[in-house]
Amino acid sequence: MRRTSNADTTRRAFLAGGAAASMLAIAGRAFAQSTDPQGLARLPPAPSDGTVDTLHGTQVPDPFRPLESPARADVQAWVEAQDERARAYLSSLRTRATVRRFFDAAMNYPRISIPARYGARYFSYFNIGIDDQSSYSVQQGLTGARQLVIDPKRLSRDGTTSISDAFPDRSGSKVAYLVSEAGSDQQTLRVREVDTGMDLPDTLTWCKHTSVSWHPDGRYIFYSRYPTESEPADWDRRSQVLCLHRILTPQSADRVIFRLPGLRDIYMRVETAFEEGLLKLRASVGTSERRGYYVAPLDDPTRFTELVSIDFAGFLPVGNLGTTHYALTSHEAPRWRLVRIDQTDSRPDRWRTIVPESELPLERAAVFNGRLVTEHTEDLGARLAICDLDGRTLAPVDLGGLSRVSFGRNRREDDHLLLQIDDYRRQSRVERLDLASGKISLVRASAAKHDLSDAVVRQVFVRSRDGTRLPMSLIHRADIALDGNNRTLLYAYGGFGVSLWPGYSERAAAWVRLGGIYAIAALRGGGEFGQPWHDGGRLARKQNTFDDFIAAAEWLIANGYTRPQRLGINGASNGGLLVLACMLQRPELYGAVVAAVPVADMLRFQKFNFGSNWMVEYGNPNREPDFRTLIAYSPLHNVRSGVTYPPLLVLTADHDDRVAPAHAYKFVATMQDRSPASETYLRVERRAGHGAGNALSKTLDRDSDTIAFLCEKLGGPLLDLPKID
Repeated sequence: MRRTSNADTTRRAFLAGGAAASMLAIAGRAFAQSTDPQGLARLPPAPSDGTVDTLHGTQVPDPFRPLESPARADVQAWVEAQDERARAYLSSLRTRATVRRFFDAAMNYPRISIPARYGARYFSYFNIGIDDQSSYSVQQGLTGARQLVIDPKRLSRDGTTSISDAFPDRSGSKVAYLVSEAGSDQQTLRVREVDTGMDLPDTLTWCKHTSVSWHPDGRYIFYSRYPTESEPADWDRRSQVLCLHRILTPQSADRVIFRLPGLRDIYMRVETAFEEGLLKLRASVGTSERRGYYVAPLDDPTRFTELVSIDFAGFLPVGNLGTTHYALTSHEAPRWRLVRIDQTDSRPDRWRTIVPESELPLERAAVFNGRLVTEHTEDLGARLAICDLDGRTLAPVDLGGLSRVSFGRNRREDDHLLLQIDDYRRQSRVERLDLASGKISLVRASAAKHDLSDAVVRQVFVRSRDGTRLPMSLIHRADIALDGNNRTLLYAYGGFGVSLWPGYSERAAAWVRLGGIYAIAALRGGGEFGQPWHDGGRLARKQNTFDDFIAAAEWLIANGYTRPQRLGINGASNGGLLVLACMLQRPELYGAVVAAVPVADMLRFQKFNFGSNWMVEYGNPNREPDFRTLIAYSPLHNVRSGVTYPPLLVLTADHDDRVAPAHAYKFVATMQDRSPASETYLRVERRAGHGAGNALSKTLDRDSDTIAFLCEKLGGPLLDLPKID
């Protein structure tokens, strides 16, 4: 189960769309279809108002601006009609019901996250099978009987209320937990007594991406939230503040104990170092890796000291022993290094390098009394080592192949570290790493009834347009002929420093069992190879991400795995932007496209919800140099009349408050207006959001639609899915 403790310390945390004048002409390809596919003429017209903006001296048409207003009756009617059309088509596809049944059977087994220890108790998320949401449980010791703490089925009848995070106190007697409705990023913070299962009256709002830590006495919590309506008007409404809340008192009595005035789009993460009586806070501007680091004594938590400024370098604290702090940083180390910082003199020239930068990027670390555990990555595979506190390697750890690792929550006095290990062939398992011997032993195997242990997994390397070497992983059955005619799905993300590490996917398993090739490409803009890899695919260099993806597609064709008519592409969020941009730039290269919750309007993304937090990734459209870069690839502004594009399915959700549905709505309306010969569908999930927190049934519906659509449009033989008891 891909839930890890909130202490899993890695460099990345979260996210995190008239033709542009600079767009080169690309020859279109005609697909066999009618001039009015699926009866577009019978649908209500997309609401439009003829808006034309003038940006930096350039006229930018935005005729479907009304689709940004979901409360309008004509917008609702258009969305409803588009969704009904897409659902009717998808439900008619020959593989859709079969794939959905496969998912229900394949997912119907107990899944448990890596346990996190608080006091003598271990807490974990679990799902007994195909429940819409995971529950939260506690057990005494790793082998004790699991007891239910929070049952999401009691929070809503339709399975759309999720436990988005949970924070037990030091003894494990109480837990502060965040709940989210309908997949929204908005959260409500509550407190529950573990033994009685009863909620205390505390209900805290204005929470989103909220972090929580406890005071050692269990009577107070520290939490991040956004400003309320009653707080000063000059506070940035998109920047978090840190609050102190006393249990059993109303939220109106809370104190704001820390904020960063003069800055915008601030995220905060808070942690308590109980032994030192220290409150630790890290803060970033938007989704940047550059983080400030601040500490305060628990006996006066308003008295913060800045150890590292927020705009200095990529920085992530991983633990402390007394007033000695350990952190990962990209300062003078683009592939990151581990440093030791003295709290009494935290100037960067006084930092001591413990694990120096190497050819292998440093991904994470854990700190113990007398020991460190580090993770480097080598061509997407995790490489662990146990070191002493001066960075000398004591024991390498053999994980046995291409895999990804998550660290469990550790305490400095522990003699072990719990690991969650994933790979492409098998579902995750929990292992125990002995810090003295470096040996790992199984704690909990997967209970899955189906896997891909008999599949072929191959890692290949692709040269991008400028010669950059890109890893791509291929998964397929051993009994298919690699004859250039295979139905192939190419998936990627390429943004926000997010890495695509090896991991099992039921969606990939279904695609492979049906006879297809599943390809995952690591692109610049991700975090797989350190800071230069991320920087090489963001801001003015974003086109590199698209060039990398196009190179991966061309490699699959040139090396005899598939052909354009059999190559489908898929991505979500920033990955949705990716596949739309690549479809528009090279429409002849793909047979079908599925874009989920895509960022499509790159000139107005900063105006929706918290999109301004992404300006560190994409740029600011209000700056002319950034505007010129963005308009050159913005999907909404690069659909060209007269070009027939591959069949396209766009997926969004009505409660997505991360990437507003208006991105998808406006893009689909533009496609249907400017390229009516192209087959374009819009499917809208109800009571669902961007992804995390969505009901499992809705996620499986979306994946079933994706696979069925691509199988239908790409063609080729369909093998039988296995029967799973």
